[in-house]
Amino acid sequence: MAKRELKQSLSGPTQQPKISFDAWWAVVQKKMPHHHHKEIVMADFKARGLSTQESADAFNNALAKYGVKLK
Repeated sequence: MAKRELKQSLSGPTQQPKISFDAWWAVVQKKMPHHHHKEIVMADFKARGLSTQESADAFNNALAKYGVKLK
């Protein structure tokens, strides 16, 4: 058991699973102010170098850089 834990800790931090922008948007859109539109947010994310498949943390960090704090 200890060998397995050591091997996992040496392999680095575990990566979060990637989700699609549409799935992420479905979760957060109710928490966002209504005047922010999906297409505009996605365009900003693309300009920041994100793809349509990222971790939820990556999308949340990009949203904070966009200037939106979730309710």
